[in-house]
Amino acid sequence: MKPEIILGYAKRFRWQIAIGTVLFVSACLAVLLFIFLGFSQKPVVVVTPQEIVEATSTEVLVPRRIDGVLVPALIADLAPRAVIIENHPEARPVSGLSRASLVVEAPVEGGITRFLAFFAASTTLDQVGPVRSARPYYVDWADAWNASFFHVGGSPEALEKISVMKDFVDVNEFFQGDFFWRDTKRFAPHNVYTSSDLMDAILEKKQASSSTTPLVWRFQDAASSTDRGDVGSIRIPYGGSYNVRWLYDRERGVYTRRVSGMAQKDRDGSEVEAENVIVIKTDQQILDSYGRLKIRTTGNGEAVAYRDGKRFVLRWRRSPGEPMRFESSDGTEFLFTRGRTWIQVTTSDLIFGGVGG
Repeated sequence: MKPEIILGYAKRFRWQIAIGTVLFVSACLAVLLFIFLGFSQKPVVVVTPQEIVEATSTEVLVPRRIDGVLVPALIADLAPRAVIIENHPEARPVSGLSRASLVVEAPVEGGITRFLAFFAASTTLDQVGPVRSARPYYVDWADAWNASFFHVGGSPEALEKISVMKDFVDVNEFFQGDFFWRDTKRFAPHNVYTSSDLMDAILEKKQASSSTTPLVWRFQDAASSTDRGDVGSIRIPYGGSYNVRWLYDRERGVYTRRVSGMAQKDRDGSEVEAENVIVIKTDQQILDSYGRLKIRTTGNGEAVAYRDGKRFVLRWRRSPGEPMRFESSDGTEFLFTRGRTWIQVTTSDLIFGGVGG
């Protein structure tokens, strides 16, 4: 179009153009204002390694059932995700343990131990693993918390148990491989990982994200620096490169974990710490020629808890389908400090007798 024609149109419709320009600019300003105000009015949520969530003063915060950390009520009772994580020396450093709300460490065959790590539903995890195979006692503990269960295959006893369990949310890499990946920098079988995004995706696909955590444990605030004890060391001699030691940092009020004499850190460098460490004694039976174990998960037994730099002699109790409970000799329920808990499962009197404090 010729310039003089364009100029003519501009003069002819100059008022319409001016009004349109004003309306366009106003609309843009309104959109920007809406975005600014909308974001500024949302609660600010900050997730720490202990998953402590800070929100606006109008947000109702309640104890999260898995670890007692104060979080918005909407997410407090969401069921956790339980992942079997490797502990073989060739798998170290592992990923995700420092972010777990609850970890159960127990023996498997060959004198090694393995972790069942529970993650709150709101925890963001870029990498968790290496993920390994299931054993029946891990299935019991995961089921007790209504947790979705992530693993790579399992022993015949574990897979048979899972196959007949009603409403148990099972995610096996053998059948849901799209929700795991294999790290080419690691050798099999120590190279399978998942993430919170992938866990969210498979749970949404299974329509399993609405389950809830049972209300079992009771929590209290951490002791003040003047009320903390001086029991500074816990030893669990599983044997060889699986020996565990927890050291109490009295200034910060947390226990730091050492394995085989070295500080245990995640692959990203995060230290593995806990507010509560509990050692329990139970029984074991060898099931087959591979040395696979049957570990008693119900009934009761000896337990020693460490919290706030103090040592507590307890008993653990568990009925089928329920989480472990801990109580003193007079039946008083044990109070956990809000935060991360590790349960160290032992199966010999020698090991339990060797627990230090």
